[in-house]
This record gives sequence, C-alpha cells and structure tokens, in this order.
Amino acid sequence: MAPTNAPTVGLPGIDQFSPAQLLRTARLFASDPVLPSLVDCDNEESQWVELDSSPNLQIWLLTWPAGTQNRWHDHGESAGAFQVVSGTLLEQTSSGHRREFRTLVAGEGRSFEQNHIHNLGNVRSGTALSVHVYAPRLTTTTRFAITPTGLKSSAVDLTGLGR
Repeated sequence: MAPTNAPTVGLPGIDQFSPAQLLRTARLFASDPVLPSLVDCDNEESQWVELDSSPNLQIWLLTWPAGTQNRWHDHGESAGAFQVVSGTLLEQTSSGHRREFRTLVAGEGRSFEQNHIHNLGNVRSGTALSVHVYAPRLTTTTRFAITPTGLKSSAVDLTGLGR
C-alpha cells in the first residue's frame, strides 16, 4: 500500500487534541461525499490517501477491500480515532487473554488513547472506506504476534506516514 500525501498544511497553532475532538474530526472528514472518488474501490490492495496534515495531526482515508486487515498493531505515541464511511469493519482488541470484538458500520466510529492495540479489518464483501485521525502524526507502529501468553511485540515499523 503506497500512501498518497495531501498538499495541505492543516491548522496552525493547535497541538493537542482530546479523544472526543479526534472523533469529531474523523466524523467531519468522513461526511465529505467526495471521498469515494479519491480512491479506486475496485483495487484489491488497501490504499491510504492523506486528506490533511499538520505537525500535530494527520487525517487519512483508508480502503479495506474484502478480506483485508492490518494485523495486530499500536500507533506508537499517537492517539487516534476512526470513522467508517462505507461498509463494515471488525475491530479486535485484547485485554490480557481475553479478546473483544466490535463491529462498526457506516456512520460509526471510535477514538482511542496512545498505546491502543488492535486488529482492524473488513470481514464482509465489497470495499469498506474509513477516515483515520492521528495526533500527533503517526510515525511508528509496533506489530504484535499472538502467543500462548498473549500479544507480544514482534516488530517496530517506521510508518513513513510521519513525513
């Protein structure tokens, strides 16, 4: 998946966002009727399109072709939120040995604090779209593997999204 960068510079002077503000921002951007035209919904690979950014905030449109997922990961030092634009996403989170599942359909979203670990994917047919907001900018993700004792860190990736 090759990210596409936005030529915008975001809002100067705002450098901290509450989870509620991040979710409201995701909802605002997700309401744009132009979003589906920014991606190729027939592409079988996930796509990331940067909608806006500043030094302290990034907003992305992601595509989720049927059966795709982003595996277990966190967002480094970034808090975030996402809003489903179309389709259905399944989020898995883990607390100790217990996994929790949350299904989010178009119009639904959620926010999360730093160090939130989850696995997000499209388990339905058709391509789903979602808007993701990160504060501060997303620069690393830690990947996790499922082990008999729970989730264990397996790699730290420089996302390339923190440009």
